[in-house]
Amino acid sequence: MDFKDLEKFQDWMSDEWRIPGSSAIAYYKGKEVYRHSSGYADVESGKRMQGDEMMFMYSITKTITSLCGLQLLERGLFDLNDPLDFYMPEFSDMTVNHRTEDGVRPAKAENRIRVRDLFCMTSGYDYGTEKDAIKAAKDENGNISTADMAKALAATPLIFEPGKYWCYGMSHDILAAFVEKISGERFADYVKRHVFEPVGMKDSYFHLPQSEIERRMASKYNFNDTTCKYEKIPLHNYMVFGDEYDSGGAGLLSTVPDLALYARTLAAGGVSPLGERIITRRSIDLWRLNWLNDEQMSTFDWGQLVGYGYGLGVRTHVDRVKSGGLSPLGEFGWSGAAGAYILVDPENDVAFFYAHHMLNNQEYFTTPRLRNLLYACLSK
Repeated sequence: MDFKDLEKFQDWMSDEWRIPGSSAIAYYKGKEVYRHSSGYADVESGKRMQGDEMMFMYSITKTITSLCGLQLLERGLFDLNDPLDFYMPEFSDMTVNHRTEDGVRPAKAENRIRVRDLFCMTSGYDYGTEKDAIKAAKDENGNISTADMAKALAATPLIFEPGKYWCYGMSHDILAAFVEKISGERFADYVKRHVFEPVGMKDSYFHLPQSEIERRMASKYNFNDTTCKYEKIPLHNYMVFGDEYDSGGAGLLSTVPDLALYARTLAAGGVSPLGERIITRRSIDLWRLNWLNDEQMSTFDWGQLVGYGYGLGVRTHVDRVKSGGLSPLGEFGWSGAAGAYILVDPENDVAFFYAHHMLNNQEYFTTPRLRNLLYACLSK
């Protein structure tokens, strides 16, 4: 193994390209084989990236939410084909907004949302749906709970019939409310007890005081396509709607070392570095199947994911010719809006976690290259 090329690529992105700073860790067969940080945690002050900075991990959260759901599946508490309204009656009478030449025509949904639709992003919810739901869910003090947000979303029309297409959206925020309902625990508490603690993730949270965020977090940037430069922006997660709201889709605050341990646990078949099993290998294999049919795959069309399908809340590698990828079939993971990227390969016990902290994150460029560099370096 020789990781010089991966290290050079990280340095190049920070020194000459668009990324303010980044950190990455790789594990192979349970041992750390790569750790490198490049660039700046705060460009303006010249503070270098050390590797333990906290960041908003955004949609990396979705993988943890899916994991929690699978843990409950293993306990026999639901079936993936069950209608969601078996457990959350507010989803029993759904409306779909059908688009016509004359505008939008609401109609009663013909299909019921199944639990699997939440995992697979085939429920009919997109991003944007939450805007009206937030208003409906706020209490007199302006707070929103995870469960109340789900109820407000249930009263919001879907954009297509459940199960018809794949669409990225609020499904996993509803899945977090489902985990609460089934487990009887607040979602953030459940994740702490069943994921963070058994994995040994000591720097992972759903909520922190703003003073602690300011102290611990790498500065956050946004890449401006007009100026082709990144600009510093406030340390705020736009998908967390208050301290009572545990966003299963985007709420995680964490560090690269913590999430590398999480990836290592999954690559090892579900057994953490502390010797705790958090999920079975059978569930991991179910998780990383391609769950989309041909019609659903027609809308799973992100350029950086050519050659991938979508499993129970994760991308999954299905065609190396289309992807041009050096990773094996069945490699799985996801990414986050600010640049985080998780890769898990249980067949070869490979785990990789990378993150930078910039919206408009350029993942179409970074993630395929990081994947190929990782496997090339592992093979040298």
